[in-house]
Amino acid sequence: MKNTILILTVILAVFFYTNLTAEEASITFPTEIIEVLNTNCPVMGGEIDKTVNTIVDGHLYYFCCGGCIGTFEADPAKFLEKLKDAPTKTLKVTNVDGKCPVSGLEASLKFFKIDEEASTITFYSNQESMEPKVE
Repeated sequence: MKNTILILTVILAVFFYTNLTAEEASITFPTEIIEVLNTNCPVMGGEIDKTVNTIVDGHLYYFCCGGCIGTFEADPAKFLEKLKDAPTKTLKVTNVDGKCPVSGLEASLKFFKIDEEASTITFYSNQESMEPKVE
């Protein structure tokens, strides 16, 4: 009986891992991001801090504090009216293959650098990949 339960557990684990991997593989990396250039936080109304941000549906939004990100992500539609007149800028993604240009690992939408002059955005796998190498 114990062997049967163990075998069933292994089969289910393989099944869910395989489906998760297939689902993740079907996600395509964006070719562009729309930067919403709001000056006030859409949640609390305070002055934004550009280091506090999130990307939702291909749009980069800025907030006053980290607490506002979760509130926004839970129901973006609730706050989009406040951003309807905010100027936007299209940023071309430099690494549309989804790979970090430093590590070669899968890039994350949470770690990026924007080149304002070139209107581009580059995604990295983690914070360390974004830091310049000191030699």
